[in-house]
Order: sequence, then structure tokens, then C-alpha cells
Amino acid sequence: MDTHRLKYFQRVAEEGSMTRAARVLGIAQPALSRQIRLLEEDLGVTLFRRTSRGVELTDEGERLRASTAAPLRQLEVALQHLGSPLARVERGLHIGMPPTVASVLAAPLLASLGTIFPKVSFHVTVAGTDALVEGMLKGAIDTAVINPVPDDRLFYRELLTEELVVVGGPESDLRPNRAMRFTELVDRPLVLPSTQTGIGNIVENAALRLKLRINSRFATDSLRIVFDLVESGLAYGVLPLSACSREIAVERLRYAPLCEPTLTHHLGVAATAQLELPRELAHKLGDTIRRETALLTRSGAWPALFLAPRQWDPNFA
Repeated sequence: MDTHRLKYFQRVAEEGSMTRAARVLGIAQPALSRQIRLLEEDLGVTLFRRTSRGVELTDEGERLRASTAAPLRQLEVALQHLGSPLARVERGLHIGMPPTVASVLAAPLLASLGTIFPKVSFHVTVAGTDALVEGMLKGAIDTAVINPVPDDRLFYRELLTEELVVVGGPESDLRPNRAMRFTELVDRPLVLPSTQTGIGNIVENAALRLKLRINSRFATDSLRIVFDLVESGLAYGVLPLSACSREIAVERLRYAPLCEPTLTHHLGVAATAQLELPRELAHKLGDTIRRETALLTRSGAWPALFLAPRQWDPNFA
């Protein structure tokens, strides 16, 4: 099967429009439509149905997208870096990320990095921002995705921002179409991260501004423990939707948006001034983290707002 047709199919699925996909791909719309028809003929299925706003995937199209997106991306990365000096780099690379990030970013990021650096071994530390910052300053972690911290010893580049939601058990009264006021949230037993930076701090600061006292009954940096406590009905959690989408999909958890105020948290890529990585490796590492994040947010797998890069230290671009 022609992989170009699969690439065209993925682009149409992402854009939801033949016209927009053709513009992005730089080909004529009739030519793109023909390639999609040929792909459908090869497979013997209909991949898209037309709507008033463009096109949407059929059930068969959704299955094809899910099964081919990652392999196509890895093939593209492999061809792009075939023969690159980076493929000959032999060393260990230590990456850190919070639990809420690891659940959505770790697997696709490591797949891409493993293709770019086939001789590199990877170690991933999953911890709160405070522990990750400490690890970077000690030289134990090369780079990490963290919440912003006021520390001049770190180079930090923003990555994305995402809204936080309240999460409850399967018997809770939470609904995605009915927002919960923050004043209602603080009256419920909460499980919040034990780290001083990040989601717990955001919730506590919002309560302070409103002169409210939160009922923080449990504290843990383990996402699994958060899920267990929430599912059992012992507590409610405050999380980005990306961190609990699987549990919501299988009806282990329920969620509702937050309002008055809406809570958001920011994430970025950080490293220290003493980062002991070859310049080209450091550049490619940061670039790959941003690329995978952009792909995840664009596809909807990570419901967040990807932030355009800003200029930062040239040693870790």
C-alpha cells in the first residue's frame, strides 16, 4: 500500500476538511480526493462521510487512523534522520515529567526519541515539579517537563496551557455539560498533589483569593492513588482532562468543568545552565518534545493549547 495515501488520509482526518488538508499538503484538492478514493478502493471500506462543515471519519476510518498514526510518524522520523550523526550517539538520557504529563506524552515521545537516537538508553522519572527541579539542579535529570518555577538556575520554555476539571467517582453527580463553581468544589473532600508547585498550589491560591478554605483531605503525587481514591468515592480530584481521559472513557470516573474561576495550569520544558549534553543532541531533544506535544494537541489526544515557541537559551533550543 502507498504510504503517501495513508499520510494524506491522516492529514484529512486531522483537518476535517479536504480543502484545508490539500492546502496544508500543497496539492490540488481533486488530486487529494482521488488519492483518498483509491485508498478506500484498496481497503474496500468508506473512510469519510461528508458533512456540512467538511468530512468526518466513519468507524472504519477511525480504526485506520488509530492503527496507523504512530507507525507512520515513526517511519517519517526514521527516514528524516537516516544517516544522521545523532543516530551514532551512545549515552544515557534522563527525562522527567509530572504524572499527569507522563500518561499522555511518555509513550509517543520515547518512541520518537528511540528512532532518532537508536543507541541511547532512556530513563524517565515521573514526579512532581519540585522533585524534578531538584533532580535537574543535582545533575540527575537532563531535562524535564514542569510547571513554571521562579528559579534563575533553570532555562524554561513554555509548552502548553490546559484547563483543569473536577473529577469524581462513577456514582458522583458530575456532568461534562454542567460546570461546577469553585465555591462548590472547596466543600468537597479533595485529593491534591503533595508537591508545593503545580495543581495543588493553583487550587490553594484560588481559594485564598476568594477567602475560602479548601477541604484537602488527601495528598499524593501518585496518579494511580488519586484515581483509586476518587473512584472509591473517598475524594474528588482536580486534574487536566488529558490525565484521566481513559478512566472517563471506561466510566471509572466522571468529570465536570470548573468555573468562577476557571483554573488552568502551564507546562514548559526546562534544563539547567550546566546541562551536560552535546549541543545538537540538546537541541533535538527539546525540538522533539515540542513536536510530539504539538501533534498530540492538534490531534485532540491532548486537549490543551500548544504555545508558540519563544526565544530562549541557545544551548537548549
